[in-house]
Amino acid sequence: MRKPFLLLVVLCLAATLAAAQTQSAATVCEIHVNKVKPGMTSQYEQARAKHMAWHKGQNDSWSWAVWEITTGEGTGNYLVGSCGHDWKDFDGRDKFQAADSTNANSTMGPYLASDTMGYYVQRPDLSPATPSGPPPPYLSVTHFFLKPEGVLDFNDGVKKASAAVAKAMPNNPSNWYSLANGGTGPEVVLVRDLKSISELQGVPGKTVDQVVQEAYGDQGAAVMVAIRKAYGRSYSELLHFRPDLSYMPAAAKP
Repeated sequence: MRKPFLLLVVLCLAATLAAAQTQSAATVCEIHVNKVKPGMTSQYEQARAKHMAWHKGQNDSWSWAVWEITTGEGTGNYLVGSCGHDWKDFDGRDKFQAADSTNANSTMGPYLASDTMGYYVQRPDLSPATPSGPPPPYLSVTHFFLKPEGVLDFNDGVKKASAAVAKAMPNNPSNWYSLANGGTGPEVVLVRDLKSISELQGVPGKTVDQVVQEAYGDQGAAVMVAIRKAYGRSYSELLHFRPDLSYMPAAAKP
């Protein structure tokens, strides 16, 4: 009776290790999701700005981008992220992190219902990585929770679909990430940069299925079926960049 469970654990571990092995340096993101207590959004934003001023006063070398989640199950929450790190960057910050937590708790703590944290790694093996630059006005984020036995099929299908979409939409900055630690996995996330909400339309007049079918003919439908069979659940959300609540050290500003 325990063999199926053991097999599931092995498959999950293999999927996590495979994702970790595909990453290169400076591809790790530390992501926080702040859930604000009802009716305390204004107080939270004032406290968040105050906390970012603390980062500035400490000459923090890391950038921290704050995004307001405007659609989906996380509507009203705030995502706070620092990307472009190597794993070794997280070592040796214990003293700073302790002071950071103390200030965060004293300024924002009274207005937070919860704060969750996770590590995500960029996946340039799934599609060419978009060069880093100033945060765009919006991000379209789609989370895929994979079946452990479907990880390889999902990866293979996404590579083909990404190539087709990139050809149909050459000016479509996007990146794939995998959850490394801090949540339910295997999880893969597609993040698209948007200049405006209207860009959610994608390829005008075409669905992703149509784009992939045009690229691969009769095999296009099979590619999309393989992708969809490989995950058990997905959800999407729209993030709005809040420069007034973010912090970027002078060296990181464009």
